Amino acid sequence: MSSFEPLDEPEVVNFDSWSKLTSMEQKVLGAIFHKHAGQPFTSLPPREQWAIEGLSGAEAKTSFASLRQQGWIESVHKSWGERLFYIPASRMETLTIACVQRVGRAVEQMTMRAYVVQEGKPDIAAELIHLIAWIGREGLPLTGKGTIHKKTVQKLCAITVLSAADFEGLGIRYEYSDLYPVHVAILLDLLLSLNLVQKAEGGIRIIDRQLQEWLKLSWQQMYREIYQACVERYGPAEPALQHFRYQLAVLAPEKNVWCRIVNSKLEPKIRDWLNALAGWGYGEVGEDPSGELAFRWQIDPQSLLYRGHETVSEMEPCGFYVQPDFEMLVPPEAGPGVIWLLEQCAERVTRDRMTIYRMTKERVISAIAKGHALHELMGFLNQYALTGVPENVSSALADWGKETDITPLTVDHYMEVREASTGSTEDQKTLEKDVLTGGVYSFRTPDNQGLVIVPAFLHGMERDHTVIDKAFSLLGVEEIPETWYREWRRYHSSTARQIAAKAIEWQTKLGIQQNHCTQYLIPHQVEGHEKWTLSGWCILDSSESSSETEWRTFSPSDWDTMRLILPDDVIT
Repeated sequence: MSSFEPLDEPEVVNFDSWSKLTSMEQKVLGAIFHKHAGQPFTSLPPREQWAIEGLSGAEAKTSFASLRQQGWIESVHKSWGERLFYIPASRMETLTIACVQRVGRAVEQMTMRAYVVQEGKPDIAAELIHLIAWIGREGLPLTGKGTIHKKTVQKLCAITVLSAADFEGLGIRYEYSDLYPVHVAILLDLLLSLNLVQKAEGGIRIIDRQLQEWLKLSWQQMYREIYQACVERYGPAEPALQHFRYQLAVLAPEKNVWCRIVNSKLEPKIRDWLNALAGWGYGEVGEDPSGELAFRWQIDPQSLLYRGHETVSEMEPCGFYVQPDFEMLVPPEAGPGVIWLLEQCAERVTRDRMTIYRMTKERVISAIAKGHALHELMGFLNQYALTGVPENVSSALADWGKETDITPLTVDHYMEVREASTGSTEDQKTLEKDVLTGGVYSFRTPDNQGLVIVPAFLHGMERDHTVIDKAFSLLGVEEIPETWYREWRRYHSSTARQIAAKAIEWQTKLGIQQNHCTQYLIPHQVEGHEKWTLSGWCILDSSESSSETEWRTFSPSDWDTMRLILPDDVIT
């Protein structure tokens, strides 16, 4: 049966490249994907594994070279010269669908009702904006040991809707785990790994240039950047769990539709990951009436996947409702730029599906001191207030603006912090070089350091740019008669034994014919001399899509003619 069964999936998944692969290449790639997912590996599986696929070792190696040449497999060099191979992230979505039968489907749409057992919290993207704005106002100084003060950690716990219970099951290892609750560590790690803040002398500073680029993103783009960072940094690395995470995004139905999780073996770890997704606001965890695990996305799961560098169409900016008591009711559709400006001139009161901010005199004066002119704030309110700005609010804002002339403001101090957070001119040049690639701004790079200890195999390694030759070289092929691999012939028992031994040495297939019936073998062992036998895998069905094999033992009397079967592009 073919490892690829077309599913009702979005058209953005490109199967043209998969369909152009040969059946051998699909089998090799499918086996590697099944065993390793996106994790690194140093060598191919043993020939016994390839025999199950109906492939000889030589065919597997030839196909592997071709897959590397076509970009399905990439590699890096370790500092001591060892080479690591891996399937790039850009290929994982296609392979998740193409190899779903091989791997086993773990996500199915539900037909019965599910009950919520873990509600999804408000989205993590707005939470990061809130945290950055807080750092900009309050600062984030570090002790002489390079840690955040205990009282500041307590404040961080108080200002976020995240909780440690959402992430305890992930088993995340991070610096200063005795000082920072896991949800605080994740928040700081995300800011550091997205390069939105950096550790500087005496404190953690905002990287202003990165922040400005971040605020240009749509919520959808932010969700994707954060989700990819979460998967890379907090998702368990086991291939089986990687398969599940990709299936959850690729095979799950659209948002707000329940799907059933059908992998009971991994359920404890899967449940921990789903609880974390709920904590970040990506979805909700549920159970059906029989207690089976379920999940539903709160945002479009397809938007979280690798999509290259396509542009995202922006929706018309949504505003908020200004109340006479200075409270502002903010729906989730309000854009990142709107939230950022609200953070400058108002205090966040509650965070839920509808977030409430309250404009205060202190915040307005602080925003003006930081460079937001009064007319800018007035224009902001008038532009985004969906039902207008109450007259008393406008009057109060005008009065507060006048007081900036007599109120002592720490503008100089703010400019010092801003310059420190922006970094030196040399740092900026390095930053521009690192994050601007092909005209597309990148926030996550392997060199971004956070708090979490991540086994990132690409970190500090050199990309392998070796020219890959698809041709497979067989040592000593020029020393044997060409008839051994070009013609079907009958041979003396001793010569037939030599040919069989050579097939084992080269890990190639052996063809045998009797009464015009042809069989293909993947030989494993020759035993005996004058009366010898050959054992190995006999290919029962050599169709394009699959190959069934059976372990058998033959003697020379079981065939009339034979020949070596070499890979098509072997050097001969």
